[in-house]
Amino acid sequence: MRVLEGSIRESRYFRNENEDKLDCTADEIFKEGDLAFIKDSIGYHKIGNPTKDIPAVTMHLYSPPFQRCQIWPDPSHASRSSSASMCYYSEYGRLM
Repeated sequence: MRVLEGSIRESRYFRNENEDKLDCTADEIFKEGDLAFIKDSIGYHKIGNPTKDIPAVTMHLYSPPFQRCQIWPDPSHASRSSSASMCYYSEYGRLM
């Protein structure tokens, strides 16, 4: 992920099977021009705009592209996940 404008907060999580929750292992702010990277073996993550009044724009690259991802609306209940469909502007260099 590259931050194109504004800033982005990324929180990383590890699934705590014993307590059925996601434990936060990192919390970072990325500013305009910064790059961030994650893969499945690193853990789970959440990104968002840390401010309410300054817009943020990011660009994400997924390789290979995927159609669905698992989400956790509440980190205190790791077993209660859901899934979300991905929306791509392009796949394999072709506009969608």
